[in-house]
Amino acid sequence: MVRGVLSRPVQLAADLGLVTTGGTFFDYGCGRGDDVAGLARAGVTANGWDPHFSPDVNKTSAEVVNLGYVINVIPDPSERRDAVLDAWELTERALVVSARLNSELRTISRGQPHGDGFITGHGTFQKFYSQGELRSWLDTILESETVAIAPGIFVAFKAESDVNEFLLRTRRRRRHAAKVSRSDRIYDEHRESLDALMEFFSERGRLPAQTEQLDLQEKLKEAAGSLRRAWRVAVTVTPETDWATVSAERRLDLLVDLALLKLNRRPTFTALPETTRYDVRGLIGSYKQATAEADQLLFSAGDSQVVANAADKSPVGKRLPTSLYLHESALQELPHVLRVYEGCARWLVGEVDGANIIKLATDKPKVSYLEYPDFDRDPHPVLRRTTFVRIGALDVDERDYTSTANPPILHRKETFVANDYPMRQKFVRLTAQEERFGLLDTETRTVGNLRAWQERLSECGVALRGHRVVRVKNG
Repeated sequence: MVRGVLSRPVQLAADLGLVTTGGTFFDYGCGRGDDVAGLARAGVTANGWDPHFSPDVNKTSAEVVNLGYVINVIPDPSERRDAVLDAWELTERALVVSARLNSELRTISRGQPHGDGFITGHGTFQKFYSQGELRSWLDTILESETVAIAPGIFVAFKAESDVNEFLLRTRRRRRHAAKVSRSDRIYDEHRESLDALMEFFSERGRLPAQTEQLDLQEKLKEAAGSLRRAWRVAVTVTPETDWATVSAERRLDLLVDLALLKLNRRPTFTALPETTRYDVRGLIGSYKQATAEADQLLFSAGDSQVVANAADKSPVGKRLPTSLYLHESALQELPHVLRVYEGCARWLVGEVDGANIIKLATDKPKVSYLEYPDFDRDPHPVLRRTTFVRIGALDVDERDYTSTANPPILHRKETFVANDYPMRQKFVRLTAQEERFGLLDTETRTVGNLRAWQERLSECGVALRGHRVVRVKNG
């Protein structure tokens, strides 16, 4: 899919697999048609209508319809509502709706109040929303549960099954491949099929059900006589993998998914994707038991003491008295109750563009998403933007540091990432060097901002060359 030429909502829809090559797309309020042209070049059947630039184009139905930053420029509330319903009528599968948020108010000249919005300095009307207000408004109009995919951007699905499939698919965690360390004749002769079986078990925590992976099951029966015998071969050649632990972890993953599905009105069992129904039966037994355990997990995520205790025991992240900081790549390594806690914030805000450090408050229901550009390359990345999600208030706010003369910076980057992070050892070596030079002897808060850090480097007569500390010659 084309990158760099699409608007943020449409790019997100493409990245999340909603808009695909060969699919259909309609842009309701397309402006000059940049998104339509960009998608058409990528093989999407794309069309658009705009009251100013393309008023004579017929409005046509499509799998995905985009209503991009349209409702916020309509002064009449009833016309706003009609625009949403008109776009929904054209939608076959998913409607993407975006609007400007209150956090943008500080960046513009408000102009004169007008109705429930403002007339800007450019003479145009703008209505600003809170994230929770926008979601509630859309849910009421569409009589459907919307899904936040980014601040100010929501998607509504026509079919409940599509909502569930989308939520479960986008929450999939990364898997580590099992290491084969023992030889076996059957494995050597049927490596591809047995590797596929192990990959399936790593992903689902169970063997395929009778009606799943039929081609693979047929090959495995030819290789070993039965699926169970094939699995015994797989276990034999992977003695370093604890498959019971893998299954237990996938069971907890499933509970996390089911807990978070409740935020969007948990579906009936039959509305779940077929693979997830097999997961419930194979890993937990019954949907009643699964939802009871998921409800308890969701309830626990709202208990600050439980959250604090889980943060104390977390295998990843930098623990501070009232928070836990971690790199976004380590999110899936968190204790499961913290994954649900963060998932509640993500349910409200969606994906925060550029955010790579997550701050989980342990004394109140608040999650912050921090953007540190060039995290890998810059030894002490500078904070560009923070998005605050106050879960209890269903509110999202933002602070921009790009014009700040003395922004916060990061130290000890290795404390934020998991042990298998590719650059971690380089971060560890840098911190050790900085400690030897006495750069970190003072309290972190005194060197936690750019200016104080630069002064500290100068005091110690050193500079940074990439992830190395070097002495600076006087004169």
